[in-house]
Amino acid sequence: MKDRVFEICDTIREVGFAMHQYFGPVHLEKVYENSYVNRLQKTGLDVKQQIPIMVHDEDGTVVGEYVADLLATTQLLLKLKLFEQPTTITLLN
Repeated sequence: MKDRVFEICDTIREVGFAMHQYFGPVHLEKVYENSYVNRLQKTGLDVKQQIPIMVHDEDGTVVGEYVADLLATTQLLLKLKLFEQPTTITLLN
């Protein structure tokens, strides 16, 4: 039997693929983030957006803050990145 974290990862991948098929690559990152939350919550996962996380050095000193795009079931951080498809540029002389 798969570990629960692997099952969550499978769900996240499947939702991401379905979103890509539906929306394509034309929207802003926030649209995909909101859709991820909506769709993952429908699967029963507890998902939160824009979660600040304090980063500590080994001695406990706060050295910064990281904002996770999504936090799924308090176990997985998701960072969304959108990329445009590569474009071929032809130079004419």
